[in-house]
Amino acid sequence: MPIYEFQCKTCQFCFEEIIPASREDMPPCPRCGSSENVVRLVSACASQPGRKTESTCTPRGGFS
Repeated sequence: MPIYEFQCKTCQFCFEEIIPASREDMPPCPRCGSSENVVRLVSACASQPGRKTESTCTPRGGFS
């Protein structure tokens, strides 16, 4: 199962979840519990030397 990154638009918390690719509903935010304002983020799958990517979320480790 893939790891997806999410951001809660209610409290701005970013988190990762391992969920099936076929799952359409959003997981609840672990900080505030909201699931209505959670969006899936587009993640970079590869990087190129010398090229920087910017994110509004702070990496928490793992595959972020």
